[in-house]
Amino acid sequence: MLTAMCWLLVGCCGLAFVNLSVALNSPLQVTQKPRFYGVKTNRTVAIFCVVSDRNQPTTVDWYKASEYNTTGKKIEGDRVTVRQKSILQNASIELRHVETEDTGFYFCLINNITWGPGTELQVLRPSNSKNAERRSKLKDGLIFLQALLLTLFALAPLLRHQSLLKKEEAIYEEPEHDHIYEGLEIEHCGDLYEDISVYAQPGPAEVAAAWKQE
Repeated sequence: MLTAMCWLLVGCCGLAFVNLSVALNSPLQVTQKPRFYGVKTNRTVAIFCVVSDRNQPTTVDWYKASEYNTTGKKIEGDRVTVRQKSILQNASIELRHVETEDTGFYFCLINNITWGPGTELQVLRPSNSKNAERRSKLKDGLIFLQALLLTLFALAPLLRHQSLLKKEEAIYEEPEHDHIYEGLEIEHCGDLYEDISVYAQPGPAEVAAAWKQE
């Protein structure tokens, strides 16, 4: 009976040793919370780095990159507070009074080996509703003016072509009326037929000659 208990204790100790060695040799699982931040300027932002094994001692460093999966620069400064991992809390970084220049991707590095998946931070300036409305109207006006100019540029060749066609038709068009005798109307000549009858009457000499012949 005692021998069986000894063997059982040895087996449990061996199983615990195997589990411990597997945990030490297995890579850490690192996550970051949250994965995205969208805030306005002058706010305070906190990013947490969560490690799968809470009991394993870790050292956490933070880096910032302008693009995802690129080499970043280690974060330092008066507005930055870095908290290391403990049994009661996760590792974290705190950024105070953020500005638009703080926009980027933040990564935690565990024991100089394992990188976190990253957290994207977008910092925007507060916008004035009146200024935004004015900019929107100005933008709409510019779009309308651009569309009008494009329309005019598109129609200009067509209008010019149509004008040239009208000029060619005017050159080869036959006159509707013959105006050679325009102005020579009967009413402008006075009493033409009456005048002819007056001049056609025989004079005294012609009457005497005609009487002699009789």
